[in-house]
Amino acid sequence: MSTLARRGRSGVARRDCGGVSLIEVIVFIVITAVVVVGLVAGMSGAVRTAPVPREMHQGLQLAQGRMELILAQRSLPAGFAGFTAATFDPCAPPGGAQEACLAPATYAVVAPCFYTGAGTCGFGAANTCKGGDVNYKCVRVRVTGPEGTTVAELDAMVANY
Repeated sequence: MSTLARRGRSGVARRDCGGVSLIEVIVFIVITAVVVVGLVAGMSGAVRTAPVPREMHQGLQLAQGRMELILAQRSLPAGFAGFTAATFDPCAPPGGAQEACLAPATYAVVAPCFYTGAGTCGFGAANTCKGGDVNYKCVRVRVTGPEGTTVAELDAMVANY
């Protein structure tokens, strides 16, 4: 091939450039847009169904407060032996009128669950406390928020030491 044929009409030598065509750029933009729309839709759905952080924080504070009251029962004179399903929750009737047992109007502390060995909480599946060892007792506190959904749940294990 002659030098003139390689140069083209303008007389300047052409290079074979491997650039990106306009169609490839448009295809890339369309595919990227579809992926981004899918991600945004998924995240917005997750955020929409998640509890509001303020509700979660309030629920967690209520659960921690109730758990502290319950675990304080372990240090009473009766000790571990007196920490039973009948006596573990100081907020249960008849004595539950103390200020620390009250929750805001839109929240509820579901009756705490006490179990030893293999037991079942009223709001959960079967649980096992430390593989059934009688030297351990377990407590679960659940708090529901304004819409009745669970916003916090705490578990504690008390050992006989």
